[in-house]
Amino acid sequence: MKKFLPLIALAILASCQESNQSKEYTSRDYQVFMRDNLAGSHTSSMDSEGNYVFTFEFNDRGRGPEILEKISLDDQGNITSLDISGVNYLKDTIAESYSYSDGLAEWKSTSEAGSKATNGVPFYSSVNSTLGDNELLVRRLLSSENHSLELLPSGTAAISNIEAIMVDSIPLRLVEITGFGFTPFYEWVDEDDRIFASVSSWLSIISKEHSGMIGTLLEIQKEKEDAFFASLAKELTETPDDQVVIQNVTLFDSKSGQLVPNRSVVISGNQIESVSSEISTISEGAIVIDGTGKTLLPGLFDNHCHVQKEDGLLHLAAGVTAVRDMANSMELLEIKKQFDENRNIGPRVVTLSGFIDQKGPFAGPGLTITNVAEGEEAIQNYKDHGYQQIKLYSSIDPSWVKPLAKKAHELGMKLSGHIPAHMLAEEAIKDGFDEIQHVNMVALNFLSDTIDTRTPLRFSAVAENTHALDLEGPEFISFVKLLKEKGIELDPTVSIFEGMFSTKAGEPDPQFEAILDRLPIQVQRGYFSGGLPIPEGKEQQYKDSFDKLLEILYVLHNQGVTLLPGTDAMPGFALHKELENYVKAGIPANEVLQLATITSAEVTSMDQQLGSIEAGKLADLILVDGNPVENISDIRRVELTVKDGKLYRPKALYEALGIKHYK
Repeated sequence: MKKFLPLIALAILASCQESNQSKEYTSRDYQVFMRDNLAGSHTSSMDSEGNYVFTFEFNDRGRGPEILEKISLDDQGNITSLDISGVNYLKDTIAESYSYSDGLAEWKSTSEAGSKATNGVPFYSSVNSTLGDNELLVRRLLSSENHSLELLPSGTAAISNIEAIMVDSIPLRLVEITGFGFTPFYEWVDEDDRIFASVSSWLSIISKEHSGMIGTLLEIQKEKEDAFFASLAKELTETPDDQVVIQNVTLFDSKSGQLVPNRSVVISGNQIESVSSEISTISEGAIVIDGTGKTLLPGLFDNHCHVQKEDGLLHLAAGVTAVRDMANSMELLEIKKQFDENRNIGPRVVTLSGFIDQKGPFAGPGLTITNVAEGEEAIQNYKDHGYQQIKLYSSIDPSWVKPLAKKAHELGMKLSGHIPAHMLAEEAIKDGFDEIQHVNMVALNFLSDTIDTRTPLRFSAVAENTHALDLEGPEFISFVKLLKEKGIELDPTVSIFEGMFSTKAGEPDPQFEAILDRLPIQVQRGYFSGGLPIPEGKEQQYKDSFDKLLEILYVLHNQGVTLLPGTDAMPGFALHKELENYVKAGIPANEVLQLATITSAEVTSMDQQLGSIEAGKLADLILVDGNPVENISDIRRVELTVKDGKLYRPKALYEALGIKHYK
């Protein structure tokens, strides 16, 4: 039960910020949860020399950071020195330092370095941050004028809202902070200006004695988030009162894979009314759009998402109007409803995949089971909630695959996922898999089943060995034959492996290199952290393994195996890169666009409504400045997105997130 404090309380709280800055800083221990599972810890303390000391670690299926951070502040709460050591999420070594002295700020990390003459007031924003420096930033913002602060290397952080809330008789403040991402983030702060909790549907950090409050805090926080996105939806959605006519446009016929010049498309309500070479009459109140020099395509599908409410604008701005969710919390049902009702801008969620893993130290963040009966019950529950697909994960006992697949198939559901550890893809297919997530799971089929793929070995073993895979050998040819015979689909997410296999700290992630300069500076910095720890002398070998993954896609496509373009990465921009990589692999651009439109619609049983531009179908369309059949990268140049008959201007969507449009 929450209680909102009167406005006068906020004034009192604000007047106390300076004194709180100097309060004794006592040690605190926090727990890190991934969903409902305890995954790690965070500690905050002060050493004998007055330095703030933070530790942070969590285990996410063998991945996860281990960080030690030490920070010194001056009397005003400004950072004078910072040192960070440990490993990052992919277990590569990190080292970061910052110092301020005599008017000069200097910083250096494994991914960047710089210096700047300053008065010491700007707050250094670390690239390997923990909840600890978040706390110090919040304390500094609370005591600063207008709750705003210049950042180093650049940018500005601000508290855009403070809401005093009593939760379980504990006086807290929900603090909304901008300047770090596309949308605000939130921290729960107590009376001592210490972070009480940081919560989300994926990762939450809170003290052990208060861990039972995560759900309550998250529910309150969601109200704030929902209000923010609802206001954007109201501002950025254009709902036509009359027809929309797109004239003189080149149309991509996804069924034939051909371009059709000089088309005019009429949209009425949420449906395509007509597609023709000319229109005899246009209603007086129609919105008329000149498509000269542009290409009109069906809205794109992203076949591998983990949908969050902040993703919607990025998807539609990039022309993605339909997505498959490949594992999420039950919050997905509410997010889908918000997208459908336009209370939040976002794509159609056309497939809901229910996640199942086996309990254990490497279990994924989601529903876990201890036996087949629990798995069958979970599948039934997912079906009852409208899910179409089941996604098994890496810790599942291989002997469970067959009965779980049987249960899913009895309910008319597909079964897909990671290939369980100590099982090969061909075995999983024979036991009932309908689809495989991630192309590395295909490559692992040709390595030993003794590799513990619950761990990051599912990445590093592929990077080490795939370059030598013989795609013309009998083993690979036999596997392709099995895929075809069983009608197995592959959701490759190939682009995530490019940066993982080929970049070191300080190098831009190739998945987003083309658009980094369009992103807010604090977002940009996160894409220079590098990939897997690459052994000295094996740099080319790892890059060759990525190239071999592209070759696998080319061979599979040519042999008639269905590829489903998906990303498992930043919405929108990642799909553009995925399509570019398919073309780089040798697949013709028009066929790639077919995969991302009509093929995806067919696989999701949505082809009677989506996937092609035809009279009677739902009005999910994108207008592109250029010709992506000739140059696939033109798919990045989306000028207009139509979803369910509503108009969205990508330039305005991007600007609302602090992103520059392509022009």
